[in-house]
Amino acid sequence: MGIIQQQTIKGTFYSYLGVLIGFFSAYLIQPHVLSPEQVGLIGLLTTFSVLFAQVSVLGFNATARVFPYFRNPENHDNGYLGLAFLISISGFVLFCIAAYFLKDQIVQEKNDQNNLFATYYWQLIPLTFFTMVFNILELYSRMQYDTTMGKVLKEFTNRLLVLGALLLLLINSVNFETFMWVWLIVNSIPTGMIVYRLHKRNQLSFRLNFEFIDKPLRKQIIHLCFFGILTGTAPFVIQNIDRYMINEEFGLTSTGVYTLAFTIGTIISLPARSLYSITYTVIAEAWKNENIQEIKSIYKKSCINQLIATLFLFLLIWANIHNIYHILPAAYDSGQYVIFFIGIGYLIEASTGVNGVIVATSKFYKYESYFSLAIIVVTIIANLILIPRYGITGAAIASAFTLLIFNLSRYLFILLVFKMQPFSYKTPLTIITGIAVYVIVNAIPSFSNFILDSILRAGLITMLFCGTAYYLRLSEDINNLINNLANKYLKGETK
Repeated sequence: MGIIQQQTIKGTFYSYLGVLIGFFSAYLIQPHVLSPEQVGLIGLLTTFSVLFAQVSVLGFNATARVFPYFRNPENHDNGYLGLAFLISISGFVLFCIAAYFLKDQIVQEKNDQNNLFATYYWQLIPLTFFTMVFNILELYSRMQYDTTMGKVLKEFTNRLLVLGALLLLLINSVNFETFMWVWLIVNSIPTGMIVYRLHKRNQLSFRLNFEFIDKPLRKQIIHLCFFGILTGTAPFVIQNIDRYMINEEFGLTSTGVYTLAFTIGTIISLPARSLYSITYTVIAEAWKNENIQEIKSIYKKSCINQLIATLFLFLLIWANIHNIYHILPAAYDSGQYVIFFIGIGYLIEASTGVNGVIVATSKFYKYESYFSLAIIVVTIIANLILIPRYGITGAAIASAFTLLIFNLSRYLFILLVFKMQPFSYKTPLTIITGIAVYVIVNAIPSFSNFILDSILRAGLITMLFCGTAYYLRLSEDINNLINNLANKYLKGETK
């Protein structure tokens, strides 16, 4: 897992730099310069632009499975990028038509709060376009075994620019109306930057090569795109439909509270997101070369490594939940258990490793689409039942339940079809370790100084959880990483 480990570490490093920037913007500045309604507006615009950008590519991202057949740097990968843009621009035109005719259904203008969404609704068009183009180019960059560039631009650069826009509000340099246009512009800048980077590398070519695409390959691409619409859209529906339904049920204020809590909860998923980016290409190559042992190894290691990393982050956040909400205005207090259930959902997903990547890149990729279609139905039903009963916490419970069903289905499919079983005694041992550490840390009385209290709890969790994981050798990769760092920085490099 040399390439995977290296790219994952780099991606996670930049992701956490982005988290640091995001902390200042989302938790220290945004709640104090924007009302919950305005936070909800930004959350909805982000939600819909991400979802519509994914739909606009018409499932083309699923063709990453056959990119190894296109790969030819001297011939600009036989027109792969040009084909991606041809299909995606066609999808974007269809989206624009749908956005015009479905505006009333999307906005759901039932109360005065949603008038704000109606006012800025048309920002969805440019926001969706720039998100779509960025996603296409990031996918292409990942196919070149470079996941770091996309991570830097999406997780770090974009958040840094958004922080700058919020600072303009903080110092009263702009009003909210002007801020929304500045926010739109800064969200388009990473797209321009990735275009420039690929151009400098001589990797940006929109030339089409229809002669290369013979009938069998064309048929496979059509099938992949068809099923990829479901496969690619499902995760975004699972993660974002709740905000739409909360807005419809309760309005933008509750949407803003949920959006902020959800953002905190998604921090837990960062290690997994970095891993998914690079393993897609590696596993697709392994299937092509019929290297089943490599796939089994990646599957097994991804499960335990992701579980350890996400459980560590979950402990850091949940043990300090009272300190996190000490910073925020009281209007956001109802979001605490949203963080808990969103965190549980991502823990479940992380513990099952790269199961979705394995299915999506195999010859059974259609089944990932079937799972996706079923899980969209489960998500909608769960939200319809739980949101009216439990409010925004119900939406988080629905998300956790959906992720459990989704990943259990994938796990059983891989077990039955490929005979791959990634778990060992280390899996329950890791969970028991996490529970024990939380019980110990939670027993400590809170300090009146929330900063000191946060530092103490974070330090104890790091020492107890990481120390125990290292001592029990729960992950060979993590132990080797720690040993290498210790040799490099504490003992000097050995020759």
